[in-house]
Amino acid sequence: MNRNYLKHEFLITARSRRTIPFVFFITVLLFSYCLILWPYANTKEAFNKKETEDYLTYLGDQQKLRESIGNTGLVYNRRSIHSYYQRGNPVYATNAHNYDLFSGMLQSFEDRNFERMLQLRVFHLQNNPGEYLEDRFLFQKAPFPSKDREHAYQQTMMKYEDYLTKGHPITFGLMYEKTGLQTLQNFLQNYGMYFLLFCVIYFSSDILSRDRKYQAVLQGLPLSWYRQLNLKSLSAFLYSMAFILSVIVVGMLVMTMQFGFGYFDLNVPIMIKQQTFTPEDYSVISMAAYLGKTLVVLPLLVILFVRLNIVLSLIFKNEWIVLFISSLLLFSERLYFTRSTRELFGKDISLFPQTYFDFGKIIDGEKNFLLNTETITYAKGIIVLLITYLVIEVILFIVSLIINKRRFYLAS
Repeated sequence: MNRNYLKHEFLITARSRRTIPFVFFITVLLFSYCLILWPYANTKEAFNKKETEDYLTYLGDQQKLRESIGNTGLVYNRRSIHSYYQRGNPVYATNAHNYDLFSGMLQSFEDRNFERMLQLRVFHLQNNPGEYLEDRFLFQKAPFPSKDREHAYQQTMMKYEDYLTKGHPITFGLMYEKTGLQTLQNFLQNYGMYFLLFCVIYFSSDILSRDRKYQAVLQGLPLSWYRQLNLKSLSAFLYSMAFILSVIVVGMLVMTMQFGFGYFDLNVPIMIKQQTFTPEDYSVISMAAYLGKTLVVLPLLVILFVRLNIVLSLIFKNEWIVLFISSLLLFSERLYFTRSTRELFGKDISLFPQTYFDFGKIIDGEKNFLLNTETITYAKGIIVLLITYLVIEVILFIVSLIINKRRFYLAS
């Protein structure tokens, strides 16, 4: 009986008129992300061929002009001429160096020789950190742009140096983080968990309210009310996990077909301290460890929201109210989050479960970096989420005793 009821609930969710259009919409969104949005995403490291060609043309014109007027030596400003030590700026030599460097990068890009291109890019960034640190357009709307630029620079250099030392073939996909594994990592780091958990909330928001149309039949089922709620939760959990697995597999397959699968031994930069904001505050974790630690928490978050939706369904008996309240709780952190919010109601922010809903930012220390704290950790996140789940279980048990089967189905 339990197995048949579980199968019955699973199929109802899969064939629901609410579910099928939503799955179709997510499928379109997934393919749009994998085929259009992420492959052509414009990032700081994206190579712009036209801009490079224009820059080389500008440098070439400058060099010809300086050669024509004989201005190929050091350039002094007024202050340096009258100083004891005359310090000149070797503009001509610098321009010649940059012309050769960027010509090499352009030629490497056209030849699809990304290993040479990466070597030249790393050499350039090592000698010119100002490309990140002095870029006023980078993080210009952030409250702490200088801190964010330094952070982005350190992460970029750690990734690039890892690519060169690992010995893997350097491809376009690997260099620009488009491979299947790198895409999944970036998805989980950039609010992908919110997206997946919202899908869970949507699928499980009507698992009780939809049965009120068949009161006479369902009241006669030879199952206790609490067991019935557990089986409904299990069916929603299994369907949600199957959906999430499908999204991940299909997304990675599409990206792999375009840019390759990637490598599990690549290093993911993580912040271990918030003290000096220098390389000493950083460490690395393997891609396999990052994905494993993130995805292993996903079932806990899924069952947490499924059981929460059961509680809300018993109380409100309307799927749209359940969907609204659960979504509000999921995104509640966004309502008060600022880069200086380290306490909520006088308590450390790390003690609240909503801090860990976007779990992809916990493993790499990004949440600690954003808030300039060290209290948000992986272990504490697991403990807080487990306690939250247990609290929801206790509440569900009590509510199920108060709102029994007869009261739920006969309530207006």
